[in-house]
Amino acid sequence: MVVDALDTLQSDFTGCETLAFADLSTQMILVTNSTTTSPRETLDALCAEAALTLGIKGKIAIGSDKSATAIVAGQDQLRVFLRAESEPSDVLCCVCQPDVDISGFLPAARACLEQISGGA
Repeated sequence: MVVDALDTLQSDFTGCETLAFADLSTQMILVTNSTTTSPRETLDALCAEAALTLGIKGKIAIGSDKSATAIVAGQDQLRVFLRAESEPSDVLCCVCQPDVDISGFLPAARACLEQISGGA
């Protein structure tokens, strides 16, 4: 179940504030899990940023190759966007504190996305 997978990922990484499973083909957030209250506009902006950084419908927005991972670092947060390997429209949008264990978080987030994207 998507909610359970997001719950597990978030509980494993205390620096993870928001997880959002989205469909880039419709640019919609489908399921969220957050330790903070995020208005709908904030989640919509997160999805739009995923579309910009990863590209949509085969169109590359930044760089020369289609990307499966994008990381946007700010002073007070780290935003991570992951595209599913098996279903390129499925993405996981993550908002983390800057001190999150990124080397541990990335593979765990990728596995979570592949699990929920594949329906396992």
